[in-house]
Amino acid sequence: MTQEQPQKQQPQRPPQYRISKGLYLLAAGVMALWVFVTFFFRNPYTQAVTNDFYDKHPYDETSVWVLVLVIIPMMGLAAYVSWVRRKRG
Repeated sequence: MTQEQPQKQQPQRPPQYRISKGLYLLAAGVMALWVFVTFFFRNPYTQAVTNDFYDKHPYDETSVWVLVLVIIPMMGLAAYVSWVRRKRG
């Protein structure tokens, strides 16, 4: 009787997913914007020390409306355009 030697199977590599450089830059931009808004735009530490939580704002209302009506829709448009370009080719 001959013993069959088990065939050596090469381990399968997990699938590799490529993340584009633009996605890294977008994530870095979102994180930078979050840090700016949290620590400089709102500045919760100053509000905590002076005990004037949201009573006094270091910014005017116009900047908030520009953020809501201009900057956030532009980010959405940029994401949509990037998605359409990626879908085409």
